Amino acid sequence: MSLAPLAQLAKDNLAKYSVYYAGNLPHKEGTDPELVAIIDNLDKIYIPNLDENSRVVDEFSAKNYISSKNRLYQYDFLTSSIDFQNGDTEYILYKMENFNKTQTTYVLTKRNNLGSIGETIGTDGHLNSIYENINDHEYYPQKADLLKFEKEKESIFGNIIKAKQKPVINLQFIYNYLNQSKFN
Repeated sequence: MSLAPLAQLAKDNLAKYSVYYAGNLPHKEGTDPELVAIIDNLDKIYIPNLDENSRVVDEFSAKNYISSKNRLYQYDFLTSSIDFQNGDTEYILYKMENFNKTQTTYVLTKRNNLGSIGETIGTDGHLNSIYENINDHEYYPQKADLLKFEKEKESIFGNIIKAKQKPVINLQFIYNYLNQSKFN
């Protein structure tokens, strides 16, 4: 008997319930396992209030996205990105990998009529740097920037965290084993 089907079931469980597991993962202050779980598993996790009529899947032109019912959110499953429109400001949270996928960075970009600001987030979900396109200035975040960043994250994917599903078969111990060192 092969263990491959069982391993695949465990892998699927860890991805589908990753937001739940990440929320229960012991981690160092300033890191954000839930942010990383959401972006890394966007195509597998439960996302509330989706409008199935807005789903676009076109493999020829490489499109696979869906909008929320209120049209404020768009989830792109090919680029693992979340686009959130709040008044005149657009927020885009996405994952960026180098060519051979050995280095990953998460980026939150805010755009409005004044310009754009990019925030780079490490693989541990910690805010690393801020780049202001308005005056071509990059700096390391201060405490006020970190508090603002927490509020922005809440508006972008707080709905996903609040609606996280609890697994029937809890594999928290495996999730912790695989991820704890990254967030401590």
